[in-house]
Amino acid sequence: MKKYPLLLLLLTTSLFAQKQGQKFCDGYDDSSYFTLLEKKKILWQNTYYFETYEGEITLNGNKYLKYKQKWQNGHIEYLYLRDEDGKVLQYEDCCKTETVRYDEFFEPGQTWQDLNKEVTYTLISYADTLATPYCTYTGLMSIKADYKTITYTFYYQKGNGYIGAAVDGKIMSCITPEW
Repeated sequence: MKKYPLLLLLLTTSLFAQKQGQKFCDGYDDSSYFTLLEKKKILWQNTYYFETYEGEITLNGNKYLKYKQKWQNGHIEYLYLRDEDGKVLQYEDCCKTETVRYDEFFEPGQTWQDLNKEVTYTLISYADTLATPYCTYTGLMSIKADYKTITYTFYYQKGNGYIGAAVDGKIMSCITPEW
């Protein structure tokens, strides 16, 4: 009789772990591509950073969700995002104004630029795929970002937000469940 509670505990733990792993890889179809979780770890080339939700902040009369990005070396950056009429807007600390990060009405092929006109973005697809060491994601939104010296393709999943990035088709960044 004593074996049954242990068996039940092991089975429950196994099912819970599987469900957690599925959530990490699957996202949520009815959510935004720019959903930012309470905390996630993001690998970036040979380093990583943690992105954590810090609450709301008002800047220039608008409310933003504030996220702290703490890099492995201790460097800290902040990200301020808000949604307005289907547009995801990012507050640019440097210039005290906003840049469009994404508009739900954009169609593949749509291009736009950052505030300083140093980056040109192109929406590639809403049905892209990215294989990371942890998951093979499908149904992703992909955005090409052309900088002066490098071009990234960024991938986003509904309900998980940022998933990863590639350069010349080779993955160089992704979220990780390993802490």
